[in-house]
Amino acid sequence: MKIKSAKLYSFAVRGGTEWLILKISSNSNFDGFSELTISNYSLKNNLQNSLSSLLKKIQNEDLQNDNQINKLLGNANENYDLADATSRSGIRSACTDIFAKENSKSMNKYLKLKYLLPDAPLNLVNLYANINRSLLPNDNGPSDRSPESFSKMAKRALNDGFSYIKCAPFDGYPDKYYKDNKFIEEGLSRVEEITKLLTSDKKLLVDCHSKFNQQNAISVEKKLYDFGVKWFEEPMNPKTSSKELKEIKKRIKGDLVGGEEFYGVREFEELLKSKTLDILMPDIKYCGGIEEAVKIGINLNKISKGSFSIHCPSGPISLLGSAHVTAALNSKLPLEHAVYEIEDRHNHLYPKEKIMKGKFFFPKGYGLGAEPNFNINHKIILEINL
Repeated sequence: MKIKSAKLYSFAVRGGTEWLILKISSNSNFDGFSELTISNYSLKNNLQNSLSSLLKKIQNEDLQNDNQINKLLGNANENYDLADATSRSGIRSACTDIFAKENSKSMNKYLKLKYLLPDAPLNLVNLYANINRSLLPNDNGPSDRSPESFSKMAKRALNDGFSYIKCAPFDGYPDKYYKDNKFIEEGLSRVEEITKLLTSDKKLLVDCHSKFNQQNAISVEKKLYDFGVKWFEEPMNPKTSSKELKEIKKRIKGDLVGGEEFYGVREFEELLKSKTLDILMPDIKYCGGIEEAVKIGINLNKISKGSFSIHCPSGPISLLGSAHVTAALNSKLPLEHAVYEIEDRHNHLYPKEKIMKGKFFFPKGYGLGAEPNFNINHKIILEINL
């Protein structure tokens, strides 16, 4: 197939948050979709520039598969660039959506056949509830981030059938709290309130968003472990603090988790082989796209079983693609899902996103099986005719 055109859409979500959706149209009369929501919103202009530049590299090519596209796009920026990684990943994922549709296969079936994965039929994927987005500022301003509010959101998720809850308890404090480490005590009080709700079959995952140094990371993990928390996510940034993380990993009892902004199989293999992290979290928006995520999962599981869990605190298109990858790999760890960010989230997908009792149910169509609901208010922020 050849690419005819591409459009980048913005769907306003909550408090300044937006979901960025790429649509690639081909001369085979199929459209492919991917999500390009970027964690650093200040890079949106860089993202658009990168997307335009990369699409021009493949505009006249007869595209056959993801490996070919990856080669045509050229080497990723040696100095890591999130906008560049997001653009590459989005193009590759949208094209894979088209390839699956051309082959009249659902995405996870297409991936299983292509990568010779066991064909265990799955029509659902287990999710864990990330409550972080629901506690960020909304259209009316800051939300309540008291321990009681964390507990309330966690209780809602448990009542909705989720067995695993993730929170980011050390975020959102004034600068002075970080200077005198008061944020640690306050964050632990948020964790404690949630753990009061948990039974032996319910688990809490904690994301630290790189708020610690080596010393207080080790101290905090011990307290979290005593609370029953065995998932310790990014106390420090793996891109800048790998040496410290290796030392932290040696001295803690729980699993050290992270890697959401790395790109390509090689980098994830290195993180695991070097014993920097226990569980790696590729994000299909940044890691190279849907097929790269599959290759990452295959390679990581050869090194260590249970070391792969997709990062996905994003919109319905990202969750849909991530669910297909999780199903194709028959991954044992549940998939991340950002709950309660907006109440009408399911309406942003057509057919509607279906999540019940902590499980994601696949739509029946080919490729991703669903597309953005363009009846929801949105705007086109980039349009390219090739």
